[in-house]
Amino acid sequence: MPASAIQPGTDTLTLVARARQGVSVADAVEVMQTWSIPVAKFAQVIGVSPRKWSRVRTEAPEAVLSPVESDRLVRAWRVFEHAKAVFEDDKGVAAWFAAPNPALFGEAPLSMLDTDAGVHEVDNILTRLEFGVYS
Repeated sequence: MPASAIQPGTDTLTLVARARQGVSVADAVEVMQTWSIPVAKFAQVIGVSPRKWSRVRTEAPEAVLSPVESDRLVRAWRVFEHAKAVFEDDKGVAAWFAAPNPALFGEAPLSMLDTDAGVHEVDNILTRLEFGVYS
């Protein structure tokens, strides 16, 4: 989330509340732009069609995502923040998420963020990288 929405290190209860109340479309667009996520991939991550996401982001930036869409975005945001801590470089993070990863059987980490299991696996890989465990 943008700095105004959620700060790194935000506690779990705040993240839960943020997902339940809904993330604004404007904040979601900022996340998409910050991490250079293509429109179609971003729509996949939050669980909407690319057409719906394109329409909402241009016609209703003041709207809020549903709790389910917001939860998916908050999950992805947590993983992006973890990657930022590991790589210490926003461009490096964006490149890592876009590139096929052998630990994900050739899938790009970004393509895994549309499911809870995928988010968990990407986060596990980041933890292994963080602590120098490459196996």
